[in-house]
Amino acid sequence: MQKKLIFLSFVEGAAVMAAELCGAKLLAPIFGSSLYVWATVLGITLFALAAGYFSGGWLSSKQGNGIKILFQVLNAAALFLLLMPVVSHYLIPRISYLPFLPGVVAGTMILLFPPIYLLGASSPLFILLQSKETGDAGRVSGTVYAVSTLGGIVSTFLCGFYLIPQFGLQFSVFSFGLILFVANWIILKIFKPLHFFFFFALMYLNYQIYQSHPQALYTADGIMGKLVVEDLKESKRETRILKINEIIQTEMDLRNGQSISAYIRVLDSLIPRLEHNGKALVLGLGGGLSSNLLVQKKYSTKAVEFDQRIIDASINFFYLNNKVDFVCEDARRFMNKDSCVYDVILVDVFKAEEQPSYVITLESLSRLKRNLKPNSLLLINWHGYVQGNKGMGTAILYQTLIQSGFNVKLCSNSDLENQRNLIFVASISELGTLPFELDEKLKPTELVNTDDLPLLERYNAEANKTWRSLYLRHYQNSGTSF
Repeated sequence: MQKKLIFLSFVEGAAVMAAELCGAKLLAPIFGSSLYVWATVLGITLFALAAGYFSGGWLSSKQGNGIKILFQVLNAAALFLLLMPVVSHYLIPRISYLPFLPGVVAGTMILLFPPIYLLGASSPLFILLQSKETGDAGRVSGTVYAVSTLGGIVSTFLCGFYLIPQFGLQFSVFSFGLILFVANWIILKIFKPLHFFFFFALMYLNYQIYQSHPQALYTADGIMGKLVVEDLKESKRETRILKINEIIQTEMDLRNGQSISAYIRVLDSLIPRLEHNGKALVLGLGGGLSSNLLVQKKYSTKAVEFDQRIIDASINFFYLNNKVDFVCEDARRFMNKDSCVYDVILVDVFKAEEQPSYVITLESLSRLKRNLKPNSLLLINWHGYVQGNKGMGTAILYQTLIQSGFNVKLCSNSDLENQRNLIFVASISELGTLPFELDEKLKPTELVNTDDLPLLERYNAEANKTWRSLYLRHYQNSGTSF
C-alpha cells in the first residue's frame, strides 16, 4: 500500500472530527449546546458520512482517473472546511430567526453536511486506489478505516485540549482545512489555479471575520463553550457582563462592583447574615458575585468551578474576593469526596441555559446531605418554568429533593416564567416562611432524577429550548449583534 495515501487518509479522518467538534461549538453561540443541538449534530454527521460513503462507492465504480476524482473530492472538502467560519459568522445568525428546531437542523445541515459528506466520500476512493495495487480489498479497507479513525482520535484530543482553548474555533477548523488542502495538493501532485483562488479568497474572508470581532475585555473558546467578558455602556450606568454561548451569566454594575441581577437580590434575602463565621460552598462560580455576597455575610466561602477560564475571568474582571477559596474541579467529583460540613450550599451550575443533570440526581443530593447541618440551607438556581410540560423538569427536581430527605420550597421575585429564575430552598429541618416564596403549584409527579435514569436531560429540554429562543428573540429585536 502507498504510504502517502495512508497518510492522506489519516488527515481526512482528523478533518472529520475537527469539523464535527468545531461545528458544534460554532453553532453553540446561537443555538446553545443542549440535548437538541447535540442530537442534531450527531445525527447529521452520521447522515453525511453515510451519504458520503454511498456516493464514494458509486464514484469508485465509475471508469476514470481515481487519483483525479479523489483530489477533487478532498479539495472540495478542504474548501468547505475553510468556509465553516464564514458560514457561522454571516449565515447562521440569520437562520436563528426560524423556529428553534427547524433553525438548528437547517443551520447544522448548511454548516456540517457539505464538508463531512465529501470527507466520507473519500474513504471508498482510498480503498479503490489501494486495492488496485495490492488486490486485497479486506486488508486495505480495514487499514484505511483504522488509520482514518486514528486521525479522528488525534484531532479530537488536539482540538479539545489544546487548539480550541489556546487559539479558538475559527483557527482550529481553519487549520485542518489548510492542512487537508496542502496535503492533498502535495501528495496527489495536482495543481489547479482556480482552487488556489478560492483558497486565498477564503483566507481573506476568515481574516476579515477575525478583524471584525468586537473588542471584548476577554474572549476564550473551549469545550464548555464560548466565553466573553465585555462592558456595556447605558445611559445611567456601565455594566460588565460575562457570557457563555451568548447567554449572560453575570451582570455587574461597574460603579460599585455589585450584581444587578434579580437572582442575586433574592439570594441576599434568603441567606442569613452571621454574627460569627460560618461555612459556605458554591458549586458553579460564574462571575463570583454570589461568592462575594457570602463573604460579605461572614461565611468562609469555597467555590468549585470546572472551567478555569471562568475562574480567571472572575478574578481579573469581576473582583472576586481574595477570601474566596476556589477549586477548579467538576462539581459532582468534588461532592463525592468532600467531607466538610457547611451552613449554606449554593448549587448554580447553569452553563448558558443548561443544567448538568448529573450534579442533582437522587444519589448526589443524598450524598450532599452529609455536608449539611440539620438547619443548614441548600439553594439551587433554576429556570423559571413551573406550568405545563416546560415545568416538568422543575417538578422532577422538587420530587428528587423530597425523595432525598429534604424539605423544599420555591422562591422567585417574579410571576413571569419566561423572564425569571427560581431558587429551590431545601433543608433537612422544617422551613418557615421565606421571602419571595412562590405560591404556584407544581405538576404532581413521581418521577425522580437518578444516575441510572437522568430524566432532567429529557424533561428540561423543552424549557431550555423555549428559554433560549426567547432570549435570542429579545436581543435580535433590540438590535444586539451576535
